[in-house]
Amino acid sequence: MLPHVILTFLLLSTFPFAKAEDHTAWALQHQEQSQALIRQYEEEALDLQNNAPSLFTGKGYSLRSSINCAKQQESNQIPEIRQEASLSNLYIFVSFSMPKETLKALAFEAKKHNAVLVIRGLIENSFLKTATFLKELGEGVVLDPLLFREYNVMVVPTFIEEQQAGYKKISGNITLAYAVSKFKEGIE
Repeated sequence: MLPHVILTFLLLSTFPFAKAEDHTAWALQHQEQSQALIRQYEEEALDLQNNAPSLFTGKGYSLRSSINCAKQQESNQIPEIRQEASLSNLYIFVSFSMPKETLKALAFEAKKHNAVLVIRGLIENSFLKTATFLKELGEGVVLDPLLFREYNVMVVPTFIEEQQAGYKKISGNITLAYAVSKFKEGIE
């Protein structure tokens, strides 16, 4: 009987080690996948850096922090920065899941009305694919998922007009001109 107890104890004591080895293997596998993704992102960043002049010529591709920086520096009387800062009171929240023709139409209207297109994320988590698509689109964007949360944007397109006392918001498959007219009427 004692040998059975000892054998059972030995089997049970090796069981946690087997589980630990499984977890270690899992962790190593995920570490390798993470390192591969980091290498991929580094390569894309280098490629993007090398191709940046051809991808972004003349367009205002920026992050929201650039606009916030521009607002802070507005008092320095730098005309280029003041111009970009003035663009930040009218946002069009869009997604790459929208039809390309709709995005192009909204990009055209954004340029016409000095609005800013806002996206939440990247195409397939790739800066290069996103930048290439945006070059085809022909208009700059703000990449800021926090703006989506700040304005509680759940559907796209959503149009937001910032005002001193808050903001006005309208969503749906409408034109920017229609949204602006509704904002002027005072309809939220």
